[in-house]
Amino acid sequence: MADKTRKPRQDRSIKTKDAIVQAAAKLFSEKGYHRTNTKQIAAAAGVSTGSFYSYFTDKRDVFLDVLKIHSEAMQAHVDATVAQLNAKELDKRLIISHMIESLIQSHTPYISFHRELSLLLLSDEVVKEVMESQYDVGRRKTLEFLKLSSDELRVGNLEAAAVVVFESVSSVVDRIVFYGERVSADHLKTELVDMLVHYLFGE
Repeated sequence: MADKTRKPRQDRSIKTKDAIVQAAAKLFSEKGYHRTNTKQIAAAAGVSTGSFYSYFTDKRDVFLDVLKIHSEAMQAHVDATVAQLNAKELDKRLIISHMIESLIQSHTPYISFHRELSLLLLSDEVVKEVMESQYDVGRRKTLEFLKLSSDELRVGNLEAAAVVVFESVSSVVDRIVFYGERVSADHLKTELVDMLVHYLFGE
């Protein structure tokens, strides 16, 4: 079936679609994906249900838009942090610590949304593909970041190291932000920084 949703071009249409996306994000976080329906999203956005269907085919469609915006916002936050750092001039431990803290801050506003995302990752192939694409971006950016200090690294394979670093940091950041631990976040961050500095630079 052909996609009959419209692409907003005028300011009013763009604002309407944005309102729907923001309302959906809030409801998904508060009520959960499966307990939210399109009628509720439309009401929260201040539009008719018919207007909702002018922009989105169903709630899954708007969820994918929310996911895209969420991912782009996180990446923009991390990119801004990287732009402020100079791997040739700053202490390596400080750089890694800044990056970890940046990831924690970029994840924190989306705690409830992430719980819903985790459930959909297990049941929706498109959501899984979108997230895997985002992970690939993260791995590539990690590789680019490591290349800034490639002459100082003590790793055997730079691409493999980028995967190891990305997956290690992602796992610990997720644990700190989304799940919590009996071990304090500060202790986890300290141990993660120590591990990465020793692994990457032999210090």
